[in-house]
This record gives sequence, structure tokens and C-alpha cells, in this order.
Amino acid sequence: MGILTFISKDMKVGLIFKALTLSYLFVLSSDFVMAQTFEEWKRSQKEEFQAYKDEFDEEFIKMLKNTWEEIGISKGSEFYEEEKPIDIPVFIPPKPNVENENPKNVSIEERITIDLDLEIDKNLLSLPPPTADRNKQSNKSLRLFEQLTVDESSFAFFSNKILLKYPKSIQTNLNPSDFSNGNINNDKFAEFWEKVSSVNHEEFINYTVDLRNQMSLNDWGYILLINEISKSIFGDQNLNLVRMMNWFILTKAGYQNRVGYDQDGVYNLLTISNNIFNTKYYTLDGIKFFPLNFNDEFQTPSSIFTYQGVHEAQVRKLDLSISQYPEFINSTRAYTRTLEFEYDQQSYTIPITINHDIISYFEFYPLTDLPIFFSASLSPTTYQQLVSALQPILVVMTELEAVNFLLRLVQTAFDYKTDQDQFDREKYMIPDEIFFYEYSDCDDRSIFFATIVRDILGLDVVGLRYSRHLAVAVAFSSIVEGDFHMSDGKKYMVADPTYINAPVGLTMTDYQNEQPKIIKF
Repeated sequence: MGILTFISKDMKVGLIFKALTLSYLFVLSSDFVMAQTFEEWKRSQKEEFQAYKDEFDEEFIKMLKNTWEEIGISKGSEFYEEEKPIDIPVFIPPKPNVENENPKNVSIEERITIDLDLEIDKNLLSLPPPTADRNKQSNKSLRLFEQLTVDESSFAFFSNKILLKYPKSIQTNLNPSDFSNGNINNDKFAEFWEKVSSVNHEEFINYTVDLRNQMSLNDWGYILLINEISKSIFGDQNLNLVRMMNWFILTKAGYQNRVGYDQDGVYNLLTISNNIFNTKYYTLDGIKFFPLNFNDEFQTPSSIFTYQGVHEAQVRKLDLSISQYPEFINSTRAYTRTLEFEYDQQSYTIPITINHDIISYFEFYPLTDLPIFFSASLSPTTYQQLVSALQPILVVMTELEAVNFLLRLVQTAFDYKTDQDQFDREKYMIPDEIFFYEYSDCDDRSIFFATIVRDILGLDVVGLRYSRHLAVAVAFSSIVEGDFHMSDGKKYMVADPTYINAPVGLTMTDYQNEQPKIIKF
């Protein structure tokens, strides 16, 4: 006997009516229900993904509470086997025999054309103001925070004044006194991460990346930017919180980095995809971590406490490649230097104005692989000024004459001093920096000389690395006599920008019997 046997006739009619009504309502509202279901599905997916990320933060926090150990410092590898020479030789050419001298007259047809037909952009000779489009981009970045409770501050990033908006609770949830040197331990790092990660921080991380893109910063520039943002939030005096914030932002931005501490405070540690020389490091999980150095007062501790393990967001190492210069669009800081030298019994003066912000940007650039510095090129403004001054001179010269002219410029327009004597540390200069500092050594001169020969004359160049010296070699399209080295079947003539007055084809006396390592870039 069925269940409806126990239900009256009226009840049966009522149930049938209700069923029909519900079916009708379902048909009418199907579009609404489907839309609502899709929105709910999207929301659930977002919540599920957020829970997935939160789970990693929770696991990371647990790890921070339990897996710290003390590790010692390791000495970084030296670039040179021996210290660079303090004094450099001067080549004294033999006096010509005037009676027997029969100078060769070179016709225009015999000269090798140097392609210097360049259009000089006069607008680049003065630093440009912010454009309307760039301001528009900045406003777009700031709108990311309209839905958040934010705090506002501004900070100077070189000559740029940047309006910073960040979730206010990042600052208010943390008491600086709780993170003073005497209170720092592994639990404090776990507490910091827990409080900051619980804030809606994703838009803030995206904002820092957007600022980076607007200023065309490479990884090093992004590190400097993050440090200034962290100082803007917590103040210059709260360095432990500043460095913890660096650690948090860099992790969420995808960089493999750590923090460590000792009795003197907190340290930022970063992995780097390039070789680093003359720099101490710590080894964690078989990987080298280099302490970040933002100024010359930085002291690397002999040992620190840090944690084992990684956060799932840490997927990339710092890349020190310099594919373009940063765009400090508001910069008005300029430095002018006049190069003075003689060539072929004629005096030359070349005034150059450089952007001081670029000098500050690269002041403490890590000592990485030399090809990175050789490939950096001049900044657009400096390049245009140099080409404008050199074009009328070089365009009537042969390749050899032009290279010898540039060689004499670098040999004699700059004063020599080793980095240890000038900076009390080793430093490689990007091409623009040679105009700013009072002295330069063989590394700096070789980088600059190779840059102008390659970028202005269009000739192929390589570096020559000796045991305690660096020089350059140039490939010519015609036969040139003198010392040379072969690479990939091509002949490169020695051109030493540190050997004063020495023309192409002469090796510095101390290295004539030494086979250098060829540096390609």
C-alpha cells in the first residue's frame, strides 16, 4: 500500500497544486538562479584560492616558530688573484726621424667609413618633466586602494616624490618596542608574519610592482624601492620592522629571500642568479644568501640566526642584469664635468652633464659578473651628449684613428686610483659613473672604453682579464699591426685604456707574457 493511501483527497489536490506552482516558479526564476549560482561559484573559487594561500601562510608561521638555527659567514670569491697595481705605466713613443719621415697621404677612398650619421635628440639633453600619461598611470595605481582602510604618506625615491597608500592596519597592529633588538627572537618573526599576512595586502604588493614598472626599475631598483617604502611605513629608526617588511614584500613578490638576526638586529638576505665577488654570504639549504648592503656603514655579522625552509611564493632569484636605465622623470639633480685631453698635438674639451640620481642608484650595486657592466651602455642623455661632441671629430677618421682617439681620451682625461684607495672597497662603475667620481681604475676605464667603441663606432669588442688587471681588445675590419688575441676565429687587437698614451696593439709591460681570459658580452 502506497503512502498516499493515508492522505485525504483534498490533501492530494493541495500537494499537486503546490508542486505545479513550484515548477512554474522555478522556470521563471531559472535565469536568476543560474546567475546567482555562477556568482556564488566565482566567490567560492576565490575563497578557496584564498584559503589555499592562507594555508601556506599558516604553515610558514608554524615553521618560523620552530626551525631557527645559527649559521656562520663564508668569504666570497675574489675577482682578481692579486691586488690591482697602485701605479700605472706611461708609454713613451719613439721620436720620429724627421729627415726620413715620409708620411702616407690617405685618400678619402682609402678611409673606412664610420657610421656616425646619427640624429641627435636635443630634448634628451635636458631631463624631461613628468608626462600626462605617466601621471595617469600613477592615479590608476592609487585607485587600487579605494576599497581599503588606508594610510597615506609620501617619500622621496631619489628625486621622485611618491605618494604611498598602504593598509593602515599593517602599521597599527605592530608595536615597534616589541621588535627592538633585545626582544627579537623566532617568535617575533612569526608574530610579524601572522599580523601582516592577515591584512588585505595583495593590492599593496601589486602597487609596489606597478611603481617599479612606471620607473623602469630592474630587480636592484625594486629592492631599493621596497626599502624606502618600508621606511616610509615604519620610520628610519625602526630598522628591524623595516627589514621585516622588506622580507614580507619581497617574499610576496616572489623573491627567494630570508631574514636573520643577532644581538644587533635584523638582516635581509637574498639569493642572486649572477656571480657575486668580494662579498661575504651565508649558505642555507645549499644556496648562497647575500646580506643586502644599502650603504657603506653596513657590517656583515660573523654569524646569524635564521630559519630553514621556504614560503611557497618564493620562486625567483635577484637578477642584476641592466637592460635599461631607470626613469627618474622628476630629476633635477645634475652634475657637469668637462673632459680635457690632447691627441695628435691638438687639445679637446668635452662638457658632459649627468643625472646625479643615476649615480646614487648604482652607488652600492653588487659586484656581479663583468659582462653585466660591459653591456650596460650609457644612459640615453649622456650618450646623446657624447655623440654630439664626438661626431664631428670621428667622422673624418679611419677606424684605427677613431679607436686611438677614444683610447687617448679615456687614458688621459681621467685620473687613476684603485677602488681600495678611493672607496675603501671594490667597486665596478657603470659607464655613466666614470664622469662623476674623481678617480677610476682599470675596470672602470675598460667598461667605459668598450661601451663607447661598441656603441659609437659600432665595432666588436671583448674584455681581457689578467691576474690583476683588465683591458679591452677591438676587432677591426682592416689589418692592424700589434698585439692581439683570437676568439671564435676573430682577431681582436689589444687596446688598453689604462696604459697611458699607448696606442692600439700594445700590451701593458707587466702582462706581455700572460694569457688573459676573454670576456664576451
